[in-house]
Amino acid sequence: MDRESDVSRKLDLLRKYMGRRGAKGILLRRVDNFAWVTSGGRSYIALSDRIGVASVLVSGDSAYVFVKNPEFERLKRDELPAGFEVVEYPWFEDLQVHVGGVLDPATVLREGDKELDTLLLKLRVMLSEYEQARYEDVGRRTAVALERGMFRLTPEMTERDAAGVIGAELHRQGLDVPLILVFGDESRTLYRHNLPRDVLIGSRCFVSVCAKRYGLVVSATRSIEFGRDEAFERQHRENAFIDAEIIHLSLQSETFSELFSGIVDAYGKHGYPGEWRLHHQGGLAGYNTRELVATPSSKFEIVDGMPFAWNPTVSGTKSEDTYIRREGEMRLISVDQDGSWPYLEFEVGGMLYRRPDVLLR
Repeated sequence: MDRESDVSRKLDLLRKYMGRRGAKGILLRRVDNFAWVTSGGRSYIALSDRIGVASVLVSGDSAYVFVKNPEFERLKRDELPAGFEVVEYPWFEDLQVHVGGVLDPATVLREGDKELDTLLLKLRVMLSEYEQARYEDVGRRTAVALERGMFRLTPEMTERDAAGVIGAELHRQGLDVPLILVFGDESRTLYRHNLPRDVLIGSRCFVSVCAKRYGLVVSATRSIEFGRDEAFERQHRENAFIDAEIIHLSLQSETFSELFSGIVDAYGKHGYPGEWRLHHQGGLAGYNTRELVATPSSKFEIVDGMPFAWNPTVSGTKSEDTYIRREGEMRLISVDQDGSWPYLEFEVGGMLYRRPDVLLR
């Protein structure tokens, strides 16, 4: 499957839904939905943008991209596949006026419609073979960059220095970078989300990143120590074992509530009851850093083709990577198969799961 075929498949799904709702069109303005329906187009300027500079209008027989005039050439040349009619409009004019020139606004479904938003979430997290292949590329690039950066860290660096090193490696891999968290020896025991500060890394450190390409976001964490610390290593191994159990639960469970019950049991089994309450555990990944965060009460159905990024933490350690659930396996995608990062292996339910170990420098 190529990009144009993937887009055609998505447009067909939206048109079938329009038919069921009796609508003549669907307008998508959000950055995540734009990336999904174009199979990788970037409509944002700043990574914090939620609504982009371009929007997609799907009708019964056409698909339009409305683009503000400063971004027209870039979007048309660099971001869009074939099959869209690209319409330029002045940045100071109301998009809705131009949409109204194509379809009666009263017949167009928009984001904010609860039923449509629910459908779009489900569609975004059901990755096609094309999307899965692209996601694996993003995962490899992320792991290569993060691990190369970790090898360059020194105890004398500040957390801000470390973030700069990691960020440079991510950009070299052609990735946009929504998030870099650096947990130096002090910060790792204080905060669950540590924004880099002007404090030294010290003897131990872990770094968490979210990296984006083709609209798809990969999350990963790697840990490093400068000199052996057996207590830190032991806690990291237990934390990684909890992670392995959660990954296996993702393969075996049918709903998030069922899975979450197993998460609670895993923390207790490894001697850390209650730690799960101190930080979210992750959940569905894809076109956002987390498309859906798992909670004990969520009845969301889990099926093959969905991407996951779990991030179990015990105060001072963290384990995190991105996976795709496929028939009979949880495929690790944030991995550099040719790299030299050390790994642990855990057997859960008769299956082996590899989790990153602490790198000793």
